[in-house]
Amino acid sequence: MIKKNKKFFNRLIFNFLLPFFMTFVMTFFVTITNFGFIDNFIYKWMLAWLTAYIVALPVALLLSPLAQKMADKITK
Repeated sequence: MIKKNKKFFNRLIFNFLLPFFMTFVMTFFVTITNFGFIDNFIYKWMLAWLTAYIVALPVALLLSPLAQKMADKITK
């Protein structure tokens, strides 16, 4: 039972971290592309990142089991 809980929490933490890092990096480059390094760059970037993360987190949580099944089928 403990091993099953560890696996569950591992996937849960992974599903919080991956969208965190991906949206952080992607919104940085998109914000630079759209605005350049302007006076309130950090504010605009953090606002874009927060918005992107709020969308990406539930998407990752909902679609990760499907993605895992698809990856398992491809690698069989």
